[in-house]
Amino acid sequence: MTLKKLTILIALSAVFALGCSKRAMVEVPPRVNLMSFDVIGIVQFESDAEGKLPAFTTQRFVETIQAAQPGVRVLELGSSEEVLETIGHDQLDFYAIKAMKEHFGVDAAIIGELVVDDVRPNIDLQSMISSMSVSAEVDASLTTRMYETAIGSTIWTRSTQRTSTVAHVGMGGGSIDFDAQDPERAYGALADALVQDVTRDFRATYARR
Repeated sequence: MTLKKLTILIALSAVFALGCSKRAMVEVPPRVNLMSFDVIGIVQFESDAEGKLPAFTTQRFVETIQAAQPGVRVLELGSSEEVLETIGHDQLDFYAIKAMKEHFGVDAAIIGELVVDDVRPNIDLQSMISSMSVSAEVDASLTTRMYETAIGSTIWTRSTQRTSTVAHVGMGGGSIDFDAQDPERAYGALADALVQDVTRDFRATYARR
């Protein structure tokens, strides 16, 4: 290739790159429009983890979807036990989902399950003596589903898994207790990571036009 041709090629490449860099960014709407529902009910995420982690993660989920789509009306229904007692059902099945519309007036319901597996404590005798708690590395997964309460059908679902170190984990009697006085500091990062993953369909994205 001659020097002249090489110079022209470099110039054309520079012009093309400049043109691409100046392309406008456009907003791509979220895949799931929560505003299409008048009121969305959310049941506190069920979990095998004791303590505040399930309630804390549920609250983070509500905060995240309302930040992503301001104006979404969310009715916090309480724990699954409280919901089932109110609607007179034994389990959160097809019939219970439909009953939520009658009892709570919600057009959609979100239910989630938070599973914490393989807790690996970081043993620090001084910390255990002073606060009766330890830090630990945990594997956690969050599965969430949204149902249309009119007919009980699943209209959205997503799951994710994370490994994270959490602080101030209580240990005793062979069980693990996520009951820190400061949940934000203890396991806020874990909850936020799980929630950010499962709520991606509710957030707008951006692409070059």
